Amino acid sequence: MTGAKFTPRNHRATRHPVLDATASGVLIKHHTEDVLDEAKRLSDTGCRYWHFHARNPMTNEQTTSNSIYQAARRGVQAYDPSMIMSFGASRNGAEVKHSIQHFGEWERISQVSLPLHLGGAHFVTTQAAVELQVILDLEQQVGPLPRSYVDSQDFSNDISCYTPSPRARNASLDTFSIANGSNYGSTSPEVQFKILSRAIQERNRLHLPHEVEWVQLGRSYAATRFSVEHPEIRLGNSGQISITLLFGFSPLFPFPHRYEDFVDVVSLAKSLEFDPAGRRCRNVTVVVGAAVIAQHALQRCVPMDVGPDRGKVVSPLKRLVHYACLTVHQVDILRIGMEDTPYRCSDSHDAIELTTNIQLAGAALAEMRKIRVTSVTNTVAFSERMKFDALDAHHEIEMTRLSLTLEQRSESVGAAA
Repeated sequence: MTGAKFTPRNHRATRHPVLDATASGVLIKHHTEDVLDEAKRLSDTGCRYWHFHARNPMTNEQTTSNSIYQAARRGVQAYDPSMIMSFGASRNGAEVKHSIQHFGEWERISQVSLPLHLGGAHFVTTQAAVELQVILDLEQQVGPLPRSYVDSQDFSNDISCYTPSPRARNASLDTFSIANGSNYGSTSPEVQFKILSRAIQERNRLHLPHEVEWVQLGRSYAATRFSVEHPEIRLGNSGQISITLLFGFSPLFPFPHRYEDFVDVVSLAKSLEFDPAGRRCRNVTVVVGAAVIAQHALQRCVPMDVGPDRGKVVSPLKRLVHYACLTVHQVDILRIGMEDTPYRCSDSHDAIELTTNIQLAGAALAEMRKIRVTSVTNTVAFSERMKFDALDAHHEIEMTRLSLTLEQRSESVGAAA
C-alpha cells in the first residue's frame, strides 16, 4: 500500500505536476491514523492481503521503526482479523541507510522476528532487490547462470561450496525507477547472505510463511532457487513459499503485452514446487503486480490480446487484472496499489491522473466483475488458497520431534540417577 521508492527524497522534480506528485509519494498515506483508515476502507471492499512498508510520519520516507509496523498490524487486525498482513524490508531510502549505519544490517529486516501476538506480520519479504547482490557475486565467480544450469543438480551442488565475497560494493540495480529509487547503498554479498539466512531461520522459528519478490526475472528466479537449495538457508523447507511477481520492475523483467509471456513467468514461479529431480517438495503461491512507473504508463497502454477486451487499448492495471483472472488456477493474489502504480490512466489513454489505493482497488474489482471472476474473501477459503495448512503440518512435526527429544532426555536423566 505504501512502498519504498516513491518518496520526497527519492524524487528529482520534473516540473510536471502529476509526475512529480506520483513519484514523490505525496498521496501515499503515511500517518498511522490515515493508514489505518485506508486499510479499513480496503477491507470493506474485500481486500484480504495488505502489504505495507513503514513510513516516517514526519518525513514520508521509508523507516525501519518496528513500532510503526506493530501499530499498523494491531490496528488493521483489530478491525478485520481475517486480513493477511505483509511487511516490506527494502534497503532503499536515506533513513533506512542511516539506521543501518547506526544499528547494523539486521535493522532493515528485524520485523521478521516479530511474532503475530506482538504485532508481527504473516509475511515479511526476505528476498527482493538488494539480496540479488548474492547472485551477482555468484555470476562473477562462476559465470552466467542460464536457466538450464539453475534448474540442474549441478547448480545445487555448486552453491553448497559458494563463499560470498566480503567486499562491500555499490548495490544499485538496473531497474525502472525514479532518481534514487534503485539506490540500495553499499553492502557486501557476505552481509546479504548472512541476513537472508538469518531472516529465513527466524520465519521458520515462528512457523510463519515465507515471501519473496522477483524484480529481475532471471536473477530473481536464480536467487529463489539458490535459497531453496542452499544447505544453510533451505527456503521453503516448511512446505510453503509465496512469490510476488513484479512485472515491469526492471528491463530484465519487462511488463508483458502478450498473455503467453505472462503465463511463462507464472509457470516458472510454480516450478519451484519441485526439486531438480522433479519431486514435489513444497507449495508455491503466486502474487502478481504491475510495477510500471508513471513515466512508462502510456507506453504500456496497448491493445489487449486475449479475453473480452481483445483489440481494445487497456492500461497496465487492466491488463494485469485480465491476465490474472485468465490464470486463476495458478495466480492466488492480485496485487494493486500505490507502491506499484501510484496513478491511473485516463479513459483516452493519453494522460496519467492522480489516484488512491481505494480507487485502484475499485478499478480492479470492476474489471473482475466485467469478466465474471469473484475474489476470495472467506477466511478459511483464503487460508486454504495460501496453503497455510502446510505450515500447520510442519509445526506439528516440529512439536512431535521436540516432544520426543524431551522424553529421551528425561529418560536419560532418570537412568543416570
